[in-house]
Formats: sequence, structure tokens, C-alpha cells
Amino acid sequence: MPIITVEGRVGAGAPDLGRLVARELEIDFVDRLILAQVARGVNATMRALVDQERRVPSLVNRLAMRVQRVLERSAVAGMGGDPYFGPGVEDLISRQYSEYEEEPHTTAEEVNDERFIATTREVINDIADQGNIVILSRGGAAILRERNDVVRVGVVGRMEDRAKRVAERENISMDEARDFISHSDAAQHRYFDKAFGTSPIDPFLYHFMFNTSDVTISYAARATILAAESLDDDGKL
Repeated sequence: MPIITVEGRVGAGAPDLGRLVARELEIDFVDRLILAQVARGVNATMRALVDQERRVPSLVNRLAMRVQRVLERSAVAGMGGDPYFGPGVEDLISRQYSEYEEEPHTTAEEVNDERFIATTREVINDIADQGNIVILSRGGAAILRERNDVVRVGVVGRMEDRAKRVAERENISMDEARDFISHSDAAQHRYFDKAFGTSPIDPFLYHFMFNTSDVTISYAARATILAAESLDDDGKL
């Protein structure tokens, strides 16, 4: 049951790689927007969740029901109520790295940062437990690095290639794309340093890193799929 994390620099093609791998392996793909939908699903009523179970559940509904059950078991065991899913959490979990470029200026901002980090850790661990999934971004490689059942992939690329992707995707100029990338990289570094004490391009976080300026997304996908099929019980390829 492969678990694959894909962490990439903005514009390097990580979302394309993650979706391609998930499609080829016929497993689920989760990004920050799907996690936001999961959070909204958990906040639904139990009646709605029961109704969903009568049909073939979607990825979002399956993950929402899984997390709901985790919360129920925690409550029964006296471990507290809802550790991370609460009002507004869909906004919390769907944040982009670019929102973390600057250090917090107030105690409230610091608490919010810490809440985001704790929320992300718990959600990623819960989702990984289901197996058969590709997790995009959110620091998944750092969060799951002690697990032997995870293939951890990093994606980088040269500035000009990344800027071209961003400019085309966002319909902006190359100069605007370069500026956006510079801010995003700084924010990603700050987040990884604060949350995990490391860098998003630390090679020791990953089984391998792809430079998509020199290799194609399809090649990276094939190598990732082979790795997922070859991972041994010790987490080695």
C-alpha cells in the first residue's frame, strides 16, 4: 500500500508529478485544497456522514469519515475532544507557504502558526495511515520521515523554467513570476525551519530529488512508481 509524498519548489511541477503518479498507480491524490474539503466534511453532521456511507464514498468523504472515527475513538479513550478540526480549519489547512514569509509580529500570530503546524502534522499522519495515497506538499516528507512505508520525493528546477511555468499558469509576466517564486521560496524555507528544523531542499529528507529542468515529469513519475513498487520493509529501495 504505497504512501508517496511529493514536496516541490513552486513552478517545478510537483502537482503534475503527484497527479500523474496517483493516476498511474490508481491511488488517491491529496493536496491542500482537498484537505480543506476534508475539514469541512468532518464538520458536517453525523446524519450527513451516515447518508454518505450508503453510497460509494468520494475521496473527500472517505477521508472525512476516517478522521471523524479517529476523533470518536480519542473521545471515548478520554484523550480529549477534537484536537484539530474546528471552526475555520478549512482555511487553516489550505494555507499556502507564501503566507509564512514573515515572522509573526504578535502572540496571536505565533499561536496561529503553532496551531497550523500541529494541525498539519496530525492530519498528514492520519491520512497516511490509510495507505494508497499521494500527498502533495504540507511538509509530508518531514512529517513522515520516520515511517518505512513512505516514498519521499523532492522536486526542484531552475528559476527560469519555474518562472515560465508560473507565468503561463497565472497569466502574469516573467518578472512577476520570478518575484512570486522568490517570496514563495523564502516562505517555504521559513516554514520548514520553524516546523521541522530543516530545509525544504534538504536532500536527506527524500529518497531522491528530481530537477525538472533536466528530466521530464513523465520520467520522474516512472521512477517514483518503480520506487513505490520496490520499497522494502526497512524503507529502502
